[in-house]
Amino acid sequence: MTPSIANRVLKMVKEKDSGGGNLFDLTQREKEILSCLVKGMSYKMVANTCAISTDTVNTHIRNIYKKLHVNSKSEAVIKAIRGKIV
Repeated sequence: MTPSIANRVLKMVKEKDSGGGNLFDLTQREKEILSCLVKGMSYKMVANTCAISTDTVNTHIRNIYKKLHVNSKSEAVIKAIRGKIV
């Protein structure tokens, strides 16, 4: 491997590692809602904080679960904290 190719590979790895929350391709709103969940808020409290309906919160939560590959609120919170998403 030539030095120039090695540098490119290292840059790609470094960019991927520093991606943090972008690694899962969450929208800003999804990150905001996930942050509320990390703080221990209920879905109703999240809806009031974000000025959206509880149905909209549920839709965002469903999308977050799909993107994070989790099946529960606690799994999403753990993954958000460990992955430094929020």
